[in-house]
Amino acid sequence: MPDHRRVDRPEWQALWRQYEPVTTPLRAAGLVCDVETCGGQTVIYANLPDGSHLAIGCGNDCLPDRLQDVTGWIITRGHDDNPNYDGLAYDSTEGSEHAPHGADIVSMLAAVALYLGTLPDPDIRTAGERLGKALLASAQRFAVSFTGVDAQHAAKSGGLSGPFDSQVEAVKEYGWQTYLLQEGGWDLVHEQGSEEWPLTVWRRAGAVQVVFVSRLPLV
Repeated sequence: MPDHRRVDRPEWQALWRQYEPVTTPLRAAGLVCDVETCGGQTVIYANLPDGSHLAIGCGNDCLPDRLQDVTGWIITRGHDDNPNYDGLAYDSTEGSEHAPHGADIVSMLAAVALYLGTLPDPDIRTAGERLGKALLASAQRFAVSFTGVDAQHAAKSGGLSGPFDSQVEAVKEYGWQTYLLQEGGWDLVHEQGSEEWPLTVWRRAGAVQVVFVSRLPLV
């Protein structure tokens, strides 16, 4: 935890609670995190072992009061005493390379873990490895997927929709996708699984596909 008087202030504690999904994995990797509010701008800082830090903001470089209002992340590496450390670590704001990830926290933290692994300091690289392991141990993704053969007997497989952070969301989307299959003239020929892991087999004009809720690997 950071060591300063602001940790006792309700406004700081409210921001800390909002951004715990960001700071908790970083802290699990051994990094001291803080939420700074200066001049009305909120930024998360993660201190690195070599004296530099990661500054985590969003589209306008400062964070909103609510995590759900974040639309994209900007992460830079800096140093209070050495401007040569300044550099972009991650950008998922509109128009950037990682814009498709938007405000997704897991993608952002995974990118941070990879970035830390590229830095020369061995302790920083160790922190990156720890962060990656923490994400692999705790994060889960789900999707609605399919596999089967088309009318020409060619194998087909892929994702219908997703990824989702919640299995409940994936199951809800599964219901919608199977409804669309029925509306599209597919016949239900087999159903199995539980409410959490539904699976159905569909047939239409010589094509067969299996639709199911799947767990995705974290990449």
